[in-house]
Amino acid sequence: MTRMTKGNYSETFDKGLKLLDLYCGEESAFTLAEISRRLDVNKTSVYRLVNTLCEHGYLQKDPKTKAYYLGIRTIPLAHSFLQKANIVTRIKPYVDEVHKEFDLHIDVGLIQNNSIYLVYRRESKDTLAFLHFTAAGDLYNLATGKAAMAFMEEEQLAQFLQHSESKHGKTRAALNPETLKKELTQTRQRGYSLNEELFLPGLIAIGAPIFNLHTMTVLGGISFDSSTSRYSMAQFEKAYSSVLVELAKKISAAISTEE
Repeated sequence: MTRMTKGNYSETFDKGLKLLDLYCGEESAFTLAEISRRLDVNKTSVYRLVNTLCEHGYLQKDPKTKAYYLGIRTIPLAHSFLQKANIVTRIKPYVDEVHKEFDLHIDVGLIQNNSIYLVYRRESKDTLAFLHFTAAGDLYNLATGKAAMAFMEEEQLAQFLQHSESKHGKTRAALNPETLKKELTQTRQRGYSLNEELFLPGLIAIGAPIFNLHTMTVLGGISFDSSTSRYSMAQFEKAYSSVLVELAKKISAAISTEE
């Protein structure tokens, strides 16, 4: 992204958006001190930002813990995107068709700023008890993210890994360079990723990458999820990997269609 000139760029608004971006991860609440530390912004400025966001309903303060949560005003904003966004209207028919035929849990996620964000989901009966992702920075824990990582350009992958290591303070076991390299190579060879109870116990998934077909850059991934009470990993892979890869191709084509 090209940085705008100072005259066309609001630094205050930028800080406010970065503040809201904190809530796109796994954590749901932050104190004033935590926000100040994570944004590297003084508490006085943060105080003004959170008060403004609270006034407009985008944040709310817990009177007991003094922590700030997302406010109710974010709900219609999220619903509006998920129901009306151009990208959703393009992929929805293809996902819905497969969901109707196979009763599969299907997630479609797109990558932005070193994280993957859920843009469309269809749930199945056997996965309703699981807590699924809406946004995640640990791409390697998700079938969608792992599939995308396998097809990233080297520079993009290195940037993501550097960001992840910086975020968590140290490289996790799942990111052992040799182990990760081997797994991503296997994913590229298969054309899809496998995730056996890595994100949650009892949850298995297969994921395939989604591309911009004009530039052949990876945009995100799509996954089929199921429970171990319904399938073993091998059974799930055998039954649905070809269906998944075909659906990923259709979604890539739909997303890449010119206006």
